[in-house]
Amino acid sequence: MGNKEDMRMMRKTNMRIFPTYKRLAWDYLFFYTIDFLFLTQIKGISPSDVMLKSTFYAFFSIILQLPANVIVEFLGRKNSVILGNVLSCLYMVIIMMSGSLLDLIIAEFFSAMSFSIKNVAEPSLLNESIPPSRYKSQIYSRISAKGASGYYLFNAISKVIAGALFTINGYLPVALSLIVLVIVTILSIGFIEPIKKKKKGNAILMYKVEMRNVKEGFTFVLKSERLKALILCASLIYALLSILQTYHVSLQEDIGLSSFVIGIIAAIGGLASSYASKKQARFHNKFRNQSLFTICMILSISTIIAGLFGIKAEQYIFLLLIVILSFFIYNFGMGMFHTIIDKYLRNFSNEKIDTKIFAAYNLFRSVFRMLAGLLASFLLDKMTTTYCMMIIGILFTIIYILLGKYMKTRVGLNPEEYSNEERKYDELNQVKE
Repeated sequence: MGNKEDMRMMRKTNMRIFPTYKRLAWDYLFFYTIDFLFLTQIKGISPSDVMLKSTFYAFFSIILQLPANVIVEFLGRKNSVILGNVLSCLYMVIIMMSGSLLDLIIAEFFSAMSFSIKNVAEPSLLNESIPPSRYKSQIYSRISAKGASGYYLFNAISKVIAGALFTINGYLPVALSLIVLVIVTILSIGFIEPIKKKKKGNAILMYKVEMRNVKEGFTFVLKSERLKALILCASLIYALLSILQTYHVSLQEDIGLSSFVIGIIAAIGGLASSYASKKQARFHNKFRNQSLFTICMILSISTIIAGLFGIKAEQYIFLLLIVILSFFIYNFGMGMFHTIIDKYLRNFSNEKIDTKIFAAYNLFRSVFRMLAGLLASFLLDKMTTTYCMMIIGILFTIIYILLGKYMKTRVGLNPEEYSNEERKYDELNQVKE
């Protein structure tokens, strides 16, 4: 009886805290948008080097993904989330003290370790805090979307404040971001570990067991046609999003917009992301198995438009408005994607496989982000942002069209259309038994 009561308390507590936690912890509040301005204007680092830092982040994410997965299995989901947030605090401190590309590389190492751990532990913590049922996917999506939409709203407000503070002192927004991270670390202590494991006496033996479990999990993911298609698509979307995060700000700066105006535009973009997160269920119901492909087209075509009309946007207000509108479309696609993808990945999973699925996704998206980042940095060093965006937009549009054909027979099928091997970890099978 006590175990059932503890389980009930754990689920109630974690599902109550998670939306609030995600609103503050999903990414760095008060930081993005002004980070590019802070590093280029205050620290004097070149735009191509700033773009390059995300490539190092992706590289570190690749090499740290397996250790991060072992850390999560070893420490548990709750303690891993706490550790990840502590590392994020260290990242922000190093950014404030940075003065060269080398400093940024060191900072990106801590950030990559932080999110490698958090991106495995956080969705798994929520997934294991929801009782198994046929409605678990909807419950997971609703809780996650509530946190995501709240984050985008807070992020919108924070960008306005950050843009205003940046005009006073460039360090103020970064310091405020650090304060939020400290609050998030304290908040994460309130979670309750959802998976209780028996202690093993030999730490080396435990490490070997966890490594074997990770290997088995990755083997399953690589054999699953559904998961391979999902992870490939999600990784390519994430790669474009990581490029556009810098390109859009660089384009607005090239056009001659002030940091305050850029902050206002970013804030409205955040509201577009928040709206998209709230409407993810309606979006999914409308496009069904074409949801991810639709997001792909929204992102790549809006990138082409931004680059094309950005060439003369400084001279004509109408063209400037189109560029800004394309930025809002990018934010809408980003908000929709980040809310939907975790729901798709966790389908047909349980506590034995969910961390491995998220770890595999984080690994592959980091590979694609690194390659995309190298290309984006190279282009930005050779030509203006507008031409970079046109090239990137056209390239990704072609890739996404080919990807859509590949996914057609692998993703979005009815549950009974998948093989028993694809559904071997499906919790509904356990519920039925």
